Amino acid sequence: MKNEFRPASLEERKKFYKNFSVERVEEWFRKNHLALPQICALDPGTDTRIILNKKLKGNLMYFPFNELKEKISEYLPEDVYYDRNVYKNPEEELKKLKFINYVKQELVFDLDTDNIECKCKDKNKICKECIKKLLMIALEMKGDLEKYFDKIVLVYSGRGFHLHVLDKKAFNLNNKRRREITKKFSNYPIDPWVSRGYIDLIRMPYSLNGLVNKKVIPLEKK
Repeated sequence: MKNEFRPASLEERKKFYKNFSVERVEEWFRKNHLALPQICALDPGTDTRIILNKKLKGNLMYFPFNELKEKISEYLPEDVYYDRNVYKNPEEELKKLKFINYVKQELVFDLDTDNIECKCKDKNKICKECIKKLLMIALEMKGDLEKYFDKIVLVYSGRGFHLHVLDKKAFNLNNKRRREITKKFSNYPIDPWVSRGYIDLIRMPYSLNGLVNKKVIPLEKK
């Protein structure tokens, strides 16, 4: 049986990003009353080893949002991210590459198929069934989060789902409160490093998850 979740080739990435719309990304942020990301990042091909320039393997490349189209066209990346942090001086952060002097951070929960049981895990794979199972879990978690927050957006990441908590109060949570909230929802298959804020990058909506050749898609309410 053909594996639907497989790494994208360079040709597939090239075709995908030829039609990539930065305007659609901007619309997503605008619709959700978010400022555009100050900093973006891409991985040229570390995990799949499918990469234009082998010398760039293992490197994350950081750049301002206004260079997004240019960078993805140049590097045909495996992954594209945005930094959830809001900085007083993003230009300085890009120079130093420390990313520690932020004033607030978007709260996101990352649910991954690696963290649930499924028959396909015996072969270290992903299948439609574990995606469906994880979607039900993500929707349940979204309902639980809505007891505490008002604005939550669900995004399919290619390998799982992201729950973006967009309340203003969530942006202003300190590290202690992020740890407490992460612990509160630890019964769900989440990556605690993301919701605690230790990992500040999250997949860019409408980008390609090159590990599995799947588009990152915001899921709208029906």
